[in-house]
Amino acid sequence: MNRPRGDAEARRAVILDAALRVFGQYGYRRTSIDDIAREAGIGKGTIYLSFASKEEVFQALSQRLSQRMLADAEAARHRLGTTADKLAAMNTAWFGTYADTIRRSPHAAELLDAKHRLSADLVADAASHYKRLVRDVLAEAAAGELDLEPAGLTADTAAELLIASARGLQSSATSPAAYRRYLNALVRVMVAGLSSRHPSDVVSRPQA
Repeated sequence: MNRPRGDAEARRAVILDAALRVFGQYGYRRTSIDDIAREAGIGKGTIYLSFASKEEVFQALSQRLSQRMLADAEAARHRLGTTADKLAAMNTAWFGTYADTIRRSPHAAELLDAKHRLSADLVADAASHYKRLVRDVLAEAAAGELDLEPAGLTADTAAELLIASARGLQSSATSPAAYRRYLNALVRVMVAGLSSRHPSDVVSRPQA
């Protein structure tokens, strides 16, 4: 008799939670299925009921993180507030969550390499989805709140500029908290510069 689907989903979640902690502690190369099983408090064979290999565990973890980031960014897009409020919250959901999850690890560089090597298509699809969310917010704002034409921008190129700038700030931030502050400031400076009205009418108080 097959177990209820909920059991399989719960087991998978426990494994991925454990894998996130172990990958962060040991890095990708040093982590083994045995390590993940020990952290999850289950037998090694139980992991193979859900995943065929360590690579598959990592890919599933990357997918879960991307889905969470996109869901949070989508929710931020629909929040009340100015365009700057929305974009700042979206950047925090996308880039800030990633920094909190990956860059806190002493093995961040190795984890990033594994992500690009094992989950390249997934990462590219999620990044494209996030860009569309940012573009849509900017396109809506260009109908009145923002004026993109004087800067020679479209909603698409403005989204590319904002995302590239946010990504570039990662290397200069000394901590995830500092990175979040930079992300917030970046959005508010960009929106103020593109505003079709006085900046004080568009950019609300910066987030703490």
